[in-house]
Amino acid sequence: MITLGQPQHLGQRTFMLFISRRVTLGVVAFLISGVLAFIGPSLAVGIGSAASLGGSASRATVATIGGYISSFTILLFLVSVILVLVGIIIALVQYRNYIFVLDEFSLKMKHGLLNQLEISIPYRQIQDINLVRTFPHRMFGVSRLIMITAGHEDVKEHDQTDTVFDPIDADLAEEIKT
Repeated sequence: MITLGQPQHLGQRTFMLFISRRVTLGVVAFLISGVLAFIGPSLAVGIGSAASLGGSASRATVATIGGYISSFTILLFLVSVILVLVGIIIALVQYRNYIFVLDEFSLKMKHGLLNQLEISIPYRQIQDINLVRTFPHRMFGVSRLIMITAGHEDVKEHDQTDTVFDPIDADLAEEIKT
């Protein structure tokens, strides 16, 4: 429930979406390290056989290649953990620094960490509010809220400008729209 004058965040589902966007690379690296840990010994034998030009690989060659593969697997696992942790921290900072307030006469948005952007839109200038819910939006329970406002003086923009909340929880989007 949105309360007038109270700072609001974009919702918990939006936070989960921010996290999923930021940790994807770390999760992929984690999965690759898991696959390498599983197939590493077989891969070492295969590479050792190929290195000995079709003959049987010596145990020393297979052990050396296996050591390299296991070292790479451990390094990749550590990098994946770091990427996931950094992604979660970035998503948290991004989410915490995106705030909107519904006042008596206007909607105010503030977001950004280093370059903070603050927008105030009087309700009288809002001409239309559209909700867009693509399949990924519906899957996460979020929406894209587009506000078309009057008062922009650029001829190319046809005297309109858009303000976009993307993503925002579907429930919050419906409340803002009403």
